[in-house]
Amino acid sequence: MILQILEEIESDSKRTHKESVIKKYKENQLFLRVLTLALDPYINFYIRKIPDYTFKFLTAAPGETYQSLDWALVELEKLSSRQLTGHAGIEHLRSILSALDRNDAIVIERIIGKDLRCGAGDGTVNRVISNFIPTYPCLLARPYDDKNIKNITYPAISQLKADGLRVNFHIMGEKISICGRSGRNIDLLGYMDSDLIELGAQYFLTPVVIDGELVVVDENGKLLSRKIGNGIINKAIKGTITPEEAKMVRAQIWDIIPIMEFKKGISNWSYEARFRSLSSAVKTVSENHNRSVNKLAINSQLKFWMIPSKVVNSLPEAVAHFEELLASGEEGTILKNYCGLWEDTRSKHLVKFKAEKDADLEVIGYNPGEGKFVGQIGSLICASSDRKVEVSISGFSDALRLEITKDIGDWIGSIVTVLYNERITSQQRDVDSLFLPRFAERRSDKSVANSSKEIK
Repeated sequence: MILQILEEIESDSKRTHKESVIKKYKENQLFLRVLTLALDPYINFYIRKIPDYTFKFLTAAPGETYQSLDWALVELEKLSSRQLTGHAGIEHLRSILSALDRNDAIVIERIIGKDLRCGAGDGTVNRVISNFIPTYPCLLARPYDDKNIKNITYPAISQLKADGLRVNFHIMGEKISICGRSGRNIDLLGYMDSDLIELGAQYFLTPVVIDGELVVVDENGKLLSRKIGNGIINKAIKGTITPEEAKMVRAQIWDIIPIMEFKKGISNWSYEARFRSLSSAVKTVSENHNRSVNKLAINSQLKFWMIPSKVVNSLPEAVAHFEELLASGEEGTILKNYCGLWEDTRSKHLVKFKAEKDADLEVIGYNPGEGKFVGQIGSLICASSDRKVEVSISGFSDALRLEITKDIGDWIGSIVTVLYNERITSQQRDVDSLFLPRFAERRSDKSVANSSKEIK
C-alpha cells in the first residue's frame, strides 16, 4: 500500500500532482509515519548501505507470514535510538528486511536512505501539512550589494568562502552524527570520529554542533578540486564511499553552537565568543595531536582545521582580502560581524563576496533532446522554491546526460546549483529567468531551493 502511494506521487513530475496525492493520503497514519522517518532531519539510522538479505518467504515453513510494515517501523527505533549499532545494527536491519514482503522492504530501504525516491521532500510535504516535517536549520550569508554591506561594522572578520560541501558535526559525548545542509546523514565510516570526540568531549560541557565545510585532499595533503572532492563526498551521502576515499576527507570549520540552541534555530552567543572558543579548542587538540602522531603520514593528520580568517578594519580592507583570495584561485570570502548571533536565517551579519553568481534551484521537469540527443534529455527545467524564477539549463557532458536520462525520475525534485550572469525580468511572463545559465553540480546535501528573493 505505502509503496503504491509513493509510486503514485512519483508518476507525475508536476508539484501540484505530488501535493494532491499527499493531500489524498494525509489521514493515513502509516503513510505519515513513513514520511516522518524518511524526511525528519533529526532522525538517523546510522546505516547508509543496505545489507544483503533474503526474503524469508522463499524458505519459510508452511503457515508463516510476513511481518507488517508497522512492525518494521517500530523495530527501526532500535537503530535511530542507537540501542543497536555497528555490526549488531546491520544484522538487525537485515532481519527486518528479511521478514517483510518485497514492497514493504523497498519502503524500508528508502527510509534508511532518507530518500523516498518520489520527487517529494520536506518542502512539498509541509506545503500540504503545515510544519509537519522539521526544517533543518542553517545560518546563511546575504549576497554583496550596497544595502547589505551597510550592516557590517568594523572591525569585522573576513573568511575564506570554502569551496566544498557544507557540513554539521553533531557531537554528543562519544556519539558523532555528520549531516549535510539538508540534515541527510554523511557516512565517513568513522574516520573523523576520534578527532571530533576529542574536540567536543574534552573542551565543551554540553553536546554541540560544529559548522563547516567538507573538502578532500590527495595523498600529499593537497586539496582536490570541488568537482572531484564533492564527487567523493556525495558517495558518503549515498553510502558508497570506500575506506580509502573516506580517509581523504577533511573539514574546514568556523562555528560552534550548543545542540539545543541549534534545534531552536537561535543562539544568543556572539560570533566573537563562538569563534574564539572554537579556535582555542582546535588549537589545543591540534597541539596534542601533533605531539602524539607522525605528522607526515596523511592518515594520521588531524581531520579538521579552522577556516582561514583575517580581521579587517574597513570595506577597502575586506575587498582587498577578497581580491587576494580570488587571485590565488579561491571562490571568494564571507564577511562577518563579530556581534552576529547564530540564527536559522540568511543573516544581515554575514555578506558573501563572489565573482560569479549562483543559485540552488529545484529540478521540476525536462525538455527532450533534439538532433544527436534524440531519446535523451535536452535540458533540465529548474525553478526557485516559490516558482518565480524558472530557467532551462544544459551544458552536460555526454556521460552525465546519459546518467540524467537514465535516472530522470530521481533527478526530478532534486536541487542543482546553476551559475549565471544576471537575473532577467520578463515583460511577457510573470516568471523571471537567468542570463547565461550553466549547470554546476547536483546538491545531494540540499532539499530546498533558493527563493526568488535570494536570487539577485
